[in-house]
Amino acid sequence: MKEISVLTIKLLLICAIVAALLAGVNSITKPIIEENDQKNFAIAMQGVLPEASSFEAVTVSDFSPSETGVELSSVYQANNGGYVVSTVCSEGYGGDINVMVGIHPDLSVNQVKIMSMSETPGLGARASEADFIEQYQGQSSAITVIKNATPEDGQIEAISGATITSKAVTKAVNTALEAAALVKNTKGGNAQ
Repeated sequence: MKEISVLTIKLLLICAIVAALLAGVNSITKPIIEENDQKNFAIAMQGVLPEASSFEAVTVSDFSPSETGVELSSVYQANNGGYVVSTVCSEGYGGDINVMVGIHPDLSVNQVKIMSMSETPGLGARASEADFIEQYQGQSSAITVIKNATPEDGQIEAISGATITSKAVTKAVNTALEAAALVKNTKGGNAQ
């Protein structure tokens, strides 16, 4: 019995030391990781709206998207009058799809970037490829998804075999357009 007690105490001591070391490493790396995340976010904003040189966060309250399953993450107003809006759609085939949308001052889409997703490789993951994403450029109103047809204004052709993903990304883009319109139509461009 004494042998088991000694082993238990040794094991607890080892676990305590390892936990303390992990906490120490986390306290050192956490600020570095957060700083890198902020830099990557700023680079992504510049990528979806390259004609802007600075961005200011805008607080949007009382915003309720018309699309279900989508949440507004952030809205930034650019110095050129455009917007960068980040949204999350929970209705992707593999879960959440985080989307960033660069929007011109006239409320048309400049560029869409998939920030993160867990869609099926070779199917839904193709949503981040240029041939799908570029369909959003210039769109400015409620966008719909169609299958097996040539898209017209306001329509996006679904990825073959990944209609759920195509619809989720489109919902996220529609929500971004709604949020930008709300900010633009609010006095002074700040939706408080």
